[in-house]
Amino acid sequence: MADVAPPAFKKRANKNSNIRKRPATTALDDSASESDYTDDDEAGIRVKRRRKEGVKVVGETQRQSQTFSKSTAFEADRTKVITANDDATKSSNWYNEASNAAETVRATARHLREEKESGDDSYKGSSKYSDFIQKDTNGSSRQVGPVKTSTNVRMITVTDFAPDVCKDYKQTGFCGFGDNCKYLHIREDFKQGWQLDKEWEKAGKDKKPGKKPDEPDSEEKMLENIPFKCIICKEDYKRPIVTKCGHYFCEKCAMVRYMKEKKKGCANCGVDTGGTFNVARRLKELLERKREREEAKQKEEEGGEGGEE
Repeated sequence: MADVAPPAFKKRANKNSNIRKRPATTALDDSASESDYTDDDEAGIRVKRRRKEGVKVVGETQRQSQTFSKSTAFEADRTKVITANDDATKSSNWYNEASNAAETVRATARHLREEKESGDDSYKGSSKYSDFIQKDTNGSSRQVGPVKTSTNVRMITVTDFAPDVCKDYKQTGFCGFGDNCKYLHIREDFKQGWQLDKEWEKAGKDKKPGKKPDEPDSEEKMLENIPFKCIICKEDYKRPIVTKCGHYFCEKCAMVRYMKEKKKGCANCGVDTGGTFNVARRLKELLERKREREEAKQKEEEGGEGGEE
């Protein structure tokens, strides 16, 4: 049997033996510590040193003492340049040229008068002639004519083309507020200009020479003082009745108001009716005649328009 070789063991080297150590630095004086350059730079070793700086102490500024006994002074900012603007109160002196010219003429005449009084008789030319007309100094110096309005006031004129018309008065011809009503009491229909011209021409054709203008008869005068519709239901009169105070209503409206609603006073003036209602035969006849006249007038207008077309 062959001999077995004995095992060989290798000793491992120390891990830290291969590390290069930096030489110890020498102590430097204060002058050398202030600079960033050292001798180690020549040996290839770069040593970073920090500059020693003194700690700066910043003291708090002393606060200024404030005195509240003095009054507050306000001052405008005068750095802004004033420029022309187009505001509502913008003014101009375009219309003052005449007054300025008159003032210049007066100043020239005053200067010539002073020179004449001083004794200078030399010829000044035709433009320097003096005015020998003596004016009345006791008269009023106020100018007559249009007066220029103030430049610091803006005037606005508003025309209301949609007036607030009283609804009750327009529908029934009666308003409980009377003259104290703030709405307009009119019942007319607005017409265009050509319609007014046409009516005027038609009235001129129908008018005969020597004939007096038509005067409203007693029936129309009576109807002017009576609402053309019932003020309770705001519709045309149905079997109209009249109260003892002289006001007209529909028979049904007056009876319902008196019997069911227990309102004994007149709906117009508030006087106690006592349940007494009379048939208004006169008003019924007047309303029928008025309706016939309006229908006839409307037919004439329609016929005239058709003939002209």
